[in-house]
Amino acid sequence: MELPRRIPLAMTPTPIEYAERLSAAWEGPRIWFKRDDLTGFGLSGNKVRKLEFHLAAAIDAGADTIITCGALQSNHSRATALACARLGLRCVLVLRRGCGEEAIATGNLLLDRLAGADISYITPEEWDRRDQLLAAEAEAREAGGQRCWVIPEGASDALGMWGFVLAVREIADQATAIAGRSPVMWHAASSGGTTAGIGWGVNRLGLELPIVACSIGEPGVVVQHKVDAILSDAAAQLGIDPPRPAIEYNDAHVGAGYGAVTPEELQVQAEATRLTGLIFDPTYTGKALVGLRREIDAGRYGPHDNIIFWHTGGGFAVFAHDFTRTAVAADPGAVDA
Repeated sequence: MELPRRIPLAMTPTPIEYAERLSAAWEGPRIWFKRDDLTGFGLSGNKVRKLEFHLAAAIDAGADTIITCGALQSNHSRATALACARLGLRCVLVLRRGCGEEAIATGNLLLDRLAGADISYITPEEWDRRDQLLAAEAEAREAGGQRCWVIPEGASDALGMWGFVLAVREIADQATAIAGRSPVMWHAASSGGTTAGIGWGVNRLGLELPIVACSIGEPGVVVQHKVDAILSDAAAQLGIDPPRPAIEYNDAHVGAGYGAVTPEELQVQAEATRLTGLIFDPTYTGKALVGLRREIDAGRYGPHDNIIFWHTGGGFAVFAHDFTRTAVAADPGAVDA
């Protein structure tokens, strides 16, 4: 299948690494990390894979302005701002502020500003109309002479999805080096583009790799609806029937919802950092890792199982959370393997 044109931004393939100390400490399966925190572009993680396709299409369409949206500490928005800076495109970000949340220049928001993005803020209620707001922003700017390209939340659509279809090709080769049972691909799920690309790739390549989409904020049925819509749209554009990959939508660990992180969750994430040397974004990778830890503790996975945890990056968001009274203050000896 000939994929749409893309602009190479990420350093791929990213490696898979065995987390020996973490696997031993958690006394469950062998845990492997797919290191998309090493894509090499502003620590942008998985989002840059999707942007490669969107920004190529934008340039081909003659656009000079990219408009997208996300939460205040959105990894996607930060990756978009940095990519636009590299390519000489104007970047417009529409960011959602939670109730009482201040737009303090830390973490991803600081980098958005350093990259020169034009930022506006909306309320949680306005977020429900984000697609209309993005369209209105584009219309207003085009009336002023700009040529706009709108990228949806997370670049999660039938175009951005192809970034993760390519990523699954990497996994197809790398997973052969993992002995024993076929590894389970465990990843954080939200806007659906990553999950859709993984599902499409696994289905089309005929891989026997179970997929778990660990929702970090919404009910599983909502995430599934997003994924199914992306798969159907991509298939319609190709004139084929959409694939129906077997995906488990696990929403048992969303807690208080998107971006809400408890002290207990921060402690698990800090423990994982002390056992691996890796940084976990509390909103995405961190929460999905907490979900995996809970499933291991419940006896779902044992020593004969393999888990490929898709580390989707986003480490800058760590600097927007307060670990000082929880995880960092914990006794370091308590997490030694």
